Amino acid sequence: MHARPVVGGLFIKMLTDAEAWKKWSAGDRLHAGNWAPLPTPPKITEIVPSSRLTPSDWRYTTEKPGKNWAQPNFDAANWQEGPAGFGTVAPGAVVRTKWNTPDIWVRRQFVMPSIPASNLKFQVFHDEDVEIYVNGILAASEGGFTTSYVLLDVEPEAQNLLKPGAHITLAAHCHQTIGGQNIDIGLVDAGK
Repeated sequence: MHARPVVGGLFIKMLTDAEAWKKWSAGDRLHAGNWAPLPTPPKITEIVPSSRLTPSDWRYTTEKPGKNWAQPNFDAANWQEGPAGFGTVAPGAVVRTKWNTPDIWVRRQFVMPSIPASNLKFQVFHDEDVEIYVNGILAASEGGFTTSYVLLDVEPEAQNLLKPGAHITLAAHCHQTIGGQNIDIGLVDAGK
């Protein structure tokens, strides 16, 4: 019973190859149904890049800021500045600035590019809990950790702020409890 997930993993390749499916399902006495290909992943277009490939500078602090820290008019001039990802060694993480305390708050300001987008999402690496804000509005949150960049939906109220030419303050808080840690955020179009 314990080996079943492992064995299934060996045969999963059949789902990605129609010819292999036909070959092996032809001998099935139960007459298997149609081939079930894996879904085509969405085409990801970076709108505001993360630091996964190229560093992007953020303001950051590891000391709890005032309650309006995510608002566009908050004065973060005394915060440190450095390239994301922030963290320590974590599987799959890009670390450009060391962060090894329980919490970090980050901010980045930009003008929203005039790039057509049909499905805006955050592309995030987080270890652990993350909250993301757009101009002070909670736009996404997720608990736990990731071991690669994942897509997070942008809440509708925040999505309405992400118009071409708009001045945007992207802010996030990441909380760490144990093990490696990292935070890096970008904005992408995940297609339809």
